[in-house]
Amino acid sequence: MSFEKIIILYCLFKMNGERTVYSILHLLNGKKSSQTIQDIHIFQLTPLFQLYPTLTRERLNGLVFELNQENWLTELNKDHYKVRENRMTELQELWIEKPFPRELQGWKFHQDTNLFWAKLTLMVQVCAHLAESKTQYIPVQRNPYVQQWVKKAIVSLPIEKSEINSYLYKELVSIFIDSPIDPLLIISRFTGINKIGLTANQLVEELKLDPFYYQVQFVALLHYMMDKMKANQEAYPIVSCMLESNQNGYTLTASTNKTLDYVKKGFSIEQIVERRSLKRSTIEDHFIEILLNIPEFTPEHFVSSEKIKKIKACIESSSSKSLKIIKEQLEEVSYFEIRVVLARYGDL
Repeated sequence: MSFEKIIILYCLFKMNGERTVYSILHLLNGKKSSQTIQDIHIFQLTPLFQLYPTLTRERLNGLVFELNQENWLTELNKDHYKVRENRMTELQELWIEKPFPRELQGWKFHQDTNLFWAKLTLMVQVCAHLAESKTQYIPVQRNPYVQQWVKKAIVSLPIEKSEINSYLYKELVSIFIDSPIDPLLIISRFTGINKIGLTANQLVEELKLDPFYYQVQFVALLHYMMDKMKANQEAYPIVSCMLESNQNGYTLTASTNKTLDYVKKGFSIEQIVERRSLKRSTIEDHFIEILLNIPEFTPEHFVSSEKIKKIKACIESSSSKSLKIIKEQLEEVSYFEIRVVLARYGDL
């Protein structure tokens, strides 16, 4: 079975029929809607966020149709499916054969991954040419921002230009030395002086890999690099400067950051709605996003302790993360209050 199908099956298994198949499209595309952000946390799918940005609705429909025809799925309602119980052992064997790398951290690094890769590939190419005093070459990255960034970075480094390549090489060796994923999956794509990097398709063909499993490992390896660099930036001064600085360290949308500023000043939800001239539902979405990303904010900021206990008990007894099902059993609580508790305790 292709790893593309395994990805879809994994998402369907985690969601257990409680969301439509299009929720999978949104999370794999990396859609930053409040619903998708909450779903990836509730169903423990944060590693897969933005893993498959080119997935289309038509392709997803085709994959789900094929999986259903192959008797992997049970259709519950329109666009709601779950993995058949009698296929779970087989599915677990597939996961053992081709596991999702533990280094995969889609939600944590989704804002940085593509830009980091662009900077890294161009920096490797430029430094290789500087070491040989070569100035004539076609840059592997055409993005003007990336090109300007690399130029400024090289000028700002307190190292002779001809020696930067040696330092960069040592940093990369140190990063990759303990990598659980084969570094060749990245190194083979670097372009130097007498070497043109392979494209993803060329590397997949050369190594005879499943293209989707390669992509997952490639992204996971980038995440491994970024995680290691963030943990010890002083050890990797050249490579770590390629990471965009995040002022507050939180993965929030721009609009939610503005709401957070008001929350920190002690404004109530009604006051924020008035100040920002936004719908209450939009501000509620922001509160959910804040809860999902900032540990200091707790459900008690928005819901009474008594209601939290009732909602948690309902989640545990019904084994459901469906707002509708929980609301039917607890008429006295609001949908927002349920969402608040799910945001923090959805993995019960």
